[in-house]
Amino acid sequence: MLGAATWLVTTQLSGCASLGGGEGEGEGGEGEGEGVLTQPLLGGEGEGGEGAGGEGEGGEGGEGEGEGGEGEGEGAAGEGEGGATAAADFDADDVAYLTQLSLIRGHLAVGYALYTNGMPGLAETHMKHPREEIYASVAPSFKSRGCSGFGDNLTALTAVVSQRKHQAEVDAAYADLTAAVAACEQGAAANDPKVAAKVIENLLRTAGIEYDIGIVEGAVNNLHEYQDAWGFTQVADTWARSRAFAADPKATAVAGQLQDIIAGLAGMWPSLDPQGPVNSQGAQLFGAAAQVQVAAFNLSR
Repeated sequence: MLGAATWLVTTQLSGCASLGGGEGEGEGGEGEGEGVLTQPLLGGEGEGGEGAGGEGEGGEGGEGEGEGGEGEGEGAAGEGEGGATAAADFDADDVAYLTQLSLIRGHLAVGYALYTNGMPGLAETHMKHPREEIYASVAPSFKSRGCSGFGDNLTALTAVVSQRKHQAEVDAAYADLTAAVAACEQGAAANDPKVAAKVIENLLRTAGIEYDIGIVEGAVNNLHEYQDAWGFTQVADTWARSRAFAADPKATAVAGQLQDIIAGLAGMWPSLDPQGPVNSQGAQLFGAAAQVQVAAFNLSR
């Protein structure tokens, strides 16, 4: 099983990327308010392996970058990354906008973890993906959201990873990028607990789709998608520990529930590059998303 330090890599290593710049407390422990809004649930066909009723480039019999194939294949019911936000207006829909940014965060989180753990080749595909597939979909909304974007930061991080630079240079580029993403997050209602809970739900559902592509009958079918699911879950955990839930005791209690739900998923990733069977299924992530939805009902009462 991944150690605690790796499981919380997003929370602990993106200190500049705070959601609202504060600390949030939830039942079951204190968490720093790191803004972690990740990659998009891109609807329709995309790059990725065949899986869960969809097809795309990068899986079995397809073209893909890196080991295990790259990309976001269609998942269950024809949705891949970004399915929940495919037709959204990112200028006006805070949940969709923040989900897109969170999906970017998820790709970066897993890429950073892979590089830090001595797997730069696998890391590189994750660093490239946000710019190539996700950033373009949300960038037109940056002006109305009051942020200048972070395309140059994405390019800089990809460059140092591709060039296999020293860890310190990768750390610095990653910190700069996560800070720039956090600045763009502040153009939406990132401190609204109902918005945060919906983003968490979206991330976990997306992770479930990716996981079902990545793991088929207990074996790794698409390593990239399996890793993406981990990254999206990391970002969901960061949201659950964010300042958004610190405003009142009811929201703080819900945050504790969400943290516990996500903590229960850790065993789904015995490692980021498993060499043996993986005895978990995407259904566990879909179930967790449903639990988040139920827990979040208390925020409206």
